[in-house]
Amino acid sequence: MKDIGRIKYVDLREVWADEARSFTPWLRDNSDVLGEILGMELEFTSEHSVGKFSLDLIGHEVSSGNRVIVENQLEKSDHSHLGQLLTYAGGTDPSHIVWIAKELRDEHRAALDWLNHRTDSDTLFFGVEIKAIQIGDSLPAPILDLVVEPNSWSKGVLSAVKEVEVSQRSRDYQIFWAGLLAELKREVEELESLNSALPQQWLATSIGFTGINLNLVFPKKAVRVEIYLGSPDADLNYARFEAIYENREAIFGHSSLKFEFEELPGKKSKRIAVYGPFYEADINKTEQHEAYKRWFIDVYKEFRLLSTARAFTDLISGM
Repeated sequence: MKDIGRIKYVDLREVWADEARSFTPWLRDNSDVLGEILGMELEFTSEHSVGKFSLDLIGHEVSSGNRVIVENQLEKSDHSHLGQLLTYAGGTDPSHIVWIAKELRDEHRAALDWLNHRTDSDTLFFGVEIKAIQIGDSLPAPILDLVVEPNSWSKGVLSAVKEVEVSQRSRDYQIFWAGLLAELKREVEELESLNSALPQQWLATSIGFTGINLNLVFPKKAVRVEIYLGSPDADLNYARFEAIYENREAIFGHSSLKFEFEELPGKKSKRIAVYGPFYEADINKTEQHEAYKRWFIDVYKEFRLLSTARAFTDLISGM
């Protein structure tokens, strides 16, 4: 029998030394970790001033636009943070209020439950406990546990609510990606198992390296294909970005595509993008969908060949 590793818990302060300077930025840049247990797609900004105080994170749920706030602490919950949470809620009028702590005391769980009973159906309180684990010498990994939720927040109801809340624009994206993906899979064998046509502005694909995706993106007024350097390790993203830029002639020199090297100031991630030739591209311009799809497919195929060629893979493998 092969050896089997054992899980051990890691002190949170060994992973995030400081709430404001390490944990909050990590949560902002990895909102999918929290979004997964809440059943939401989240986008956050950093600290937000509420009077003389500073809220840890404020953002929104992508499909519905509902405002979300988060107060976090890497210790057991305390009365001070409960008071701060309510103060921030009063100053920002959110729909979803999330309290993250190493451990939520029984009295604080009861307080959140009481708030869920007493507030209207558009105001929802969540309590989340966070731990960090490690298997052998692996990197530490976060474990989030949803310990307080509104009574109606069962999987079935959540699914129904999200179905209602998904905007028509999001539905249009999902339909577009589904059609594009069906065509793309016929031309790119490696994508045959991909089924991620989601109601969002992008379609993510892997090229075999952790922290690097080759994405098709359809933001407002533009279309692009990009190598997205999205590792949680900002230094690794920067090193990869610099290495690709310094070796751009060897990697991209024979291509006719125009590559934009975007450092994305204020973010951990970096990207190398190719933008489409369409003036004010829009998902609602259905008469242009076939042209958009053809451009995406042609550029994606060339970009994929370049990013899986030896000049690229040898460079990244050595980092």
